[in-house]
Amino acid sequence: MGRHKDLACSSCGAVFQVGASQEWDEQAGRVRPDRIVPAARCFNCGADTPLAIRPGQPDPRYPSFNGDRILVDKFAYDFSEPERWDVVVFKYPEDAKTNYIKRLVGLPGETVVITGGDIWTARGDAPAAIARKPPERMLAMLQCVSDSDHVSPELVKSGWPTAWADWSATDSGGCHWTTNDSGRSFSAECSGDSSATLRYRHLVPAFDDWRTIRTGGRPTAPSPSLVNDFQPYNAQPTRLHAVGDLAVECVLESRSTSGRVALDLVETGERHRVEIDLADGRASLAVPGSAAPATAATPVRGRGSWRIQFANVDDELSLFIDGRRIAFDAPTAWLRPLPTEPPALETKPTTPGLATPSDLAPAGITITAADVRVSSLRLLRDLFYIAAVDVEGNGRVIEDDSLEFPLAAGQYLMLGDNSAASKDSRLWLDGHHVDRRLLIGKALVVFWPHAVPASWSIPLRFRGWDLRLPSWPNFGRMRFVR
Repeated sequence: MGRHKDLACSSCGAVFQVGASQEWDEQAGRVRPDRIVPAARCFNCGADTPLAIRPGQPDPRYPSFNGDRILVDKFAYDFSEPERWDVVVFKYPEDAKTNYIKRLVGLPGETVVITGGDIWTARGDAPAAIARKPPERMLAMLQCVSDSDHVSPELVKSGWPTAWADWSATDSGGCHWTTNDSGRSFSAECSGDSSATLRYRHLVPAFDDWRTIRTGGRPTAPSPSLVNDFQPYNAQPTRLHAVGDLAVECVLESRSTSGRVALDLVETGERHRVEIDLADGRASLAVPGSAAPATAATPVRGRGSWRIQFANVDDELSLFIDGRRIAFDAPTAWLRPLPTEPPALETKPTTPGLATPSDLAPAGITITAADVRVSSLRLLRDLFYIAAVDVEGNGRVIEDDSLEFPLAAGQYLMLGDNSAASKDSRLWLDGHHVDRRLLIGKALVVFWPHAVPASWSIPLRFRGWDLRLPSWPNFGRMRFVR
């Protein structure tokens, strides 16, 4: 992460970062008033947080910080070959005095294709196959779209609908999901064979909605939109792309010894579903192209509480319980040919109670004959790689439906995770690859993120002395690089 500001949304409290590299004048070594980032938009509720008191005068509550310091293993590639999805430090091919850090996505001898937000690879005459991320990389690369732990009081007061809502059919036998905390958690109790479904809809207020809300008005009833690749880090607006590779996560509290709970995700109108039997913990997963479902044993049985995540990423379904991936007795991935055009997500009108929701209601939780509470509901999305071919003068990328990069021996393709604003292999002028001789090493750990300013810290008091250090180590941001 480069120069940035750490923010907590002024409305819902969700934490995120916004890039601030544009503010810094490298030659003068100071912030330029005419380049101040004016505001940042929350990924969760869409509210703008003003970052300047007036044009040219930054709000001192939101300082900008230098980028993270990273520990690099410079011997990693002396003893082993680089692997796809490694985060690599290398010398910039167009200026060897500059070091870059990007994610390695293309290996020597293969052709890499970027299309539909995914990475595809092929060797020789073999057909192209989608490049799947290992589970730990996939989890680290997921981007949060919605978090029920952060509900905006302003939206609640204005009557804005919650992202998650009861979807139960009218003939569900009186079994429905209810919330008593404005959508932070939901409960349902179903008896017999009755079921209740809870579904997510992407209902983020636009700028005009927020203007109406903050002037005391009541916004018009919103229509759901497709989940997109909005990135709050980018201070400059970018073109948005619909994203179909999603994950749903929740804390499930079972208050019964039997029953069933199912999580589902919709992509291009196709519904992917995993169901867990609370009596014995068996999970059943329908995989596209497979006649029989894949099954697995899970610890989710009887009464208890578990964090569950179900993901549909890179044409592969994954189930995680308390952070551990569940192993099924059959493959949970499927094959399809390289698409000739971007996938079309389904946008047919969808209303609560419909048995076949479209991509406008892409995630759901259904219980049958069980007493359940769900909380900490999050919807996440995969990275969307843009087939960028050039950059306009205003910084916006020019893109195509598909890009193809052939790699010779000793050549690697590098892409940034922030695809809409990354200067990487796609946009270099003197070739799209990085030669092996330019690799410096593998990024391992963020060992020194920016320090916590003293004004944010807690003073140390001892026998009448009040000690406040100039800054504090930011232990919460120290982490392994995935």
